[in-house]
Amino acid sequence: IAPGGSVTISINDDPERALEVESGGTLLATLSAQGIFIPSACGGKGTCGVCRCRVRSGGGALLPTEVSHIKLREARAGFRLACQVKVKEDLVIELPPEVFDVRRWTCSVRSNHNVATFIKELILELPQGEEVPFRAGGYVQIECSPHEVRYRDFEIAAEYAADWERLDLRRLVSRVDEPVSRAYSMANYPGEKGIIMLNVRIASPPPNLPDVSPGQVSSWIFGLRPGAEVVISGPYGEFFARETDREMCFLGGGAGMAPMRS
Repeated sequence: IAPGGSVTISINDDPERALEVESGGTLLATLSAQGIFIPSACGGKGTCGVCRCRVRSGGGALLPTEVSHIKLREARAGFRLACQVKVKEDLVIELPPEVFDVRRWTCSVRSNHNVATFIKELILELPQGEEVPFRAGGYVQIECSPHEVRYRDFEIAAEYAADWERLDLRRLVSRVDEPVSRAYSMANYPGEKGIIMLNVRIASPPPNLPDVSPGQVSSWIFGLRPGAEVVISGPYGEFFARETDREMCFLGGGAGMAPMRS
């Protein structure tokens, strides 16, 4: 095991995809730095179980944080959470082919307004001539930089302001000391080129736990103004309607309406 220096990550038995990287980081972060974006809905905290990949060699033993996400037979086959695997030695891994189609864009906020008391509709403009080739039900990950956001600075539509005052939400502050990311489903339909629309519900503390920290990324998004830069990666997702002649019934509510609108 190399405590420092470089190691090799072999991917899908393809010599052209092999990476020489610095050791020490997580597999998720290391691949991201090399332009390979594995989905991670929790931002690499080990809670969502989305960043699964197969580690055929290296990576150490399965960690307690992975046990609830990786079944025994999957663990025997080498499946791990990329956010929990430390890059300390040469690795041989397998990744789904669609991962290599994921890209990263720096977008500009076109608008960010309330569509409900705790939900904003964020519209991002992609760079000129760019588009995200997603399907309805797909999602992107938003990268959130370290910040301090005060709820008193949020622009809340007049028809919803009274509820914010009644619940004393203006007192809240979100402080984030390191970059984090979260996943949000697209609310626009795939044929709308040049933009990404997201419905974001702010994760404020529950009334019976007022001292719990508010949502890191949702708080940051609520404070975004037109013209601000936002970095996204995608498209990701497996929640797609199958091609069929059968009648379909869709159930959703709140921000969960986004994939259905799409």
